Amino acid sequence: MIRKAAHAGSFYPRFAQQIERQISGWIQGVQPSKGYEDTLGIIVPHAGYIYSGQCAALAYQDISQHNFDSFIILHPCHQGNHFDYSVSAFEEYETPLGNIMLDLQLYETLSGAARDKNLELRLHESEHSMEIQLPLIKHFFPNARICPVMFGRQTPEVAQRLAMSIYEILKNSQRRIGIIVSTDLSHYHNSEKAAKLDKLITKYIMSFDPDALWQSVISGRCEACGIGGIITLLDLAKRYEDAKSKLIQYTHSGKSSGDNLQVVGYLSAKIFR
Repeated sequence: MIRKAAHAGSFYPRFAQQIERQISGWIQGVQPSKGYEDTLGIIVPHAGYIYSGQCAALAYQDISQHNFDSFIILHPCHQGNHFDYSVSAFEEYETPLGNIMLDLQLYETLSGAARDKNLELRLHESEHSMEIQLPLIKHFFPNARICPVMFGRQTPEVAQRLAMSIYEILKNSQRRIGIIVSTDLSHYHNSEKAAKLDKLITKYIMSFDPDALWQSVISGRCEACGIGGIITLLDLAKRYEDAKSKLIQYTHSGKSSGDNLQVVGYLSAKIFR
């Protein structure tokens, strides 16, 4: 069962050469981090490549010397929140750079822990927040497999339950598995207000404070459409005494569009040991 590329030609280019050319330009002169770091995960945006592609690519470039076998992609559902989280059952994922295979072992473990096991595949097959990551994964990690996990109810309770499942996987696995959190930040404020909101969310990510982050989100002091994935990664990181964080880039859509009256904020960051 193959998940077709639903957003090629809209959110990102349709043809492989166009994507490769974009990525090469974005990371030109940027050196990756040393391979001895143990990266737990990265936080990357999921808007159209023209707006946030470079921000995301810089995070992938940063970890490109790490030999990951698989990635768990934590991403929001933009079409409903009537479930906790759902693990995609597609066995293969189409991209212009070549298809990516499902990590069946991760799928079986994570889907077994999920309460919503029979969610319609249509939600997975049309969700852009996952698909936007696939060409980047294929470019930087051509042999890696994936296991996409889609959030519905993005609450601390759901995130903590998922973080525990992922921690058990990492603790007992001999393979190198990374977490990709797909999220944009503030939506449709002017650039000055967006920067203020996004600075607060960055502070809580860098200080590993998911509780303060959640309180700020529900009180409207900051925004992230993929808050569930962020809290999951932060909760996971708190289980490691030597966890560290790194801000890779902050930007917003106005820097590409020229419209600074209604922007969307984008962040790329890394959690590592």
